[in-house]
Amino acid sequence: MRDFFFDLVDTLELVFLDPLRYSEEVKEIPFAISSISSWLFSILAALSLSVGMSILSAPYTLSTLSFLFFGFIANLILFRFFPFFYSLVADYYVQKKGRTQKLLFLVMFARHATVIFLLFAPICIVFHAIGFTGVGSGFLLLLTFIALYGFVIARGLKSIYELRSRDSIRFSFYALGLTILFPFLMNLYTATSVLQSVSGGF
Repeated sequence: MRDFFFDLVDTLELVFLDPLRYSEEVKEIPFAISSISSWLFSILAALSLSVGMSILSAPYTLSTLSFLFFGFIANLILFRFFPFFYSLVADYYVQKKGRTQKLLFLVMFARHATVIFLLFAPICIVFHAIGFTGVGSGFLLLLTFIALYGFVIARGLKSIYELRSRDSIRFSFYALGLTILFPFLMNLYTATSVLQSVSGGF
């Protein structure tokens, strides 16, 4: 258990505090290179996003629980597929700059970085306490987190591919914009979100 905790902390440190060492040192962390880490981060992020949106959507009814579950499933699907497509598009732009393909590391980094959404629910609690509630506040906060996620991926691009800061940010947000347009992924997510909103459980 102690080894798991240290591996978890080391993974988070590489992603958020020292991404320059990510591609070299992530291979030395058994937890980080296993699929368990990406699944754990995706589950926690999806749960935090669903709970946070529900907190901002009073009054709470019986339907809140059922649509909290459906929202969690939709968010989990998003966090499993979105980082892969995001990394695929970003890697394409980077290769146009003549860099070597490192898609595996970028996908791992993008899936680990989803843990940033774990902060979503706590911030929603703060928003609710100061009076910012409703679906609109939730979507505004969600867009803010997506932008923050884009900046985290930009740091990963810079370190993994040895890019300039300007290029990494540009490629990251190009890829973000194109990935959001993937019909299957975003239509599924949007449909679930709208269903929750209309039913009063979002």
